[in-house]
Amino acid sequence: MTDKDANEAYAEAETAAGQVPSLLARLAERLGTSAGAKAAFGEPVTEGGRTVIPVAQSMVGVGAGGGDPADGSDSGVGGGGGALTRPLGYIELTSAQAEFVPLTKPWADAKLVLAYAAIVLILARMVVKLVRG
Repeated sequence: MTDKDANEAYAEAETAAGQVPSLLARLAERLGTSAGAKAAFGEPVTEGGRTVIPVAQSMVGVGAGGGDPADGSDSGVGGGGGALTRPLGYIELTSAQAEFVPLTKPWADAKLVLAYAAIVLILARMVVKLVRG
């Protein structure tokens, strides 16, 4: 590789590396508009004097890279990202109050899990007694 080729490759790499911040900004903007309670669950709903507003947790991650002329390969830019939105609950608005109602996971409640386990154990013992006579 001649000095001219090396200088051209270095200039291309600088151009590519200069594009990384704008690439990150574009990725974050696109992912940000596709994540969130509104995008995942729709608009708030109003009916009968009551408004329900969905509440969600959104996580967005982006990354980008550049090129390095020192390794002898062509320079380039790449990027990607992802978003995750999960429901947390909803806000219920009435003329009298505003209340946050969390969504619960029945399997996360220890008392409920223990109750199910006890029921399964009792049913299993009953089946064993019936089979043995």
